[in-house]
Amino acid sequence: AQHVHEVIRPALASGRLVLCDRFTDSTLAYQGYGRGVDLDMLRRLNQVASHGITPDVTFLLDCPVEVGLSRTAQRNMNLKSGGSREDRFEQERADFHERV
Repeated sequence: AQHVHEVIRPALASGRLVLCDRFTDSTLAYQGYGRGVDLDMLRRLNQVASHGITPDVTFLLDCPVEVGLSRTAQRNMNLKSGGSREDRFEQERADFHERV
């Protein structure tokens, strides 16, 4: 909600194009399909959090779970300074990623 209020809405109001790497569809994928949270409830929450702003287009980039997790593991190994921890989604089992 804060990002929409402070960044997205002002950019759209000034006529600029806004690209997001994740938005409301990600909530449905991760929380709804991945974790089984009620989709209708998530849609209502998204409506409030996004201040009614919806994407004109969504691009879904998909790859096999094994490929995505392998790339993530490699990326994390390549981050030398400060170390890197897997985020909570990277720690999920393969069936979670298949549902998402």
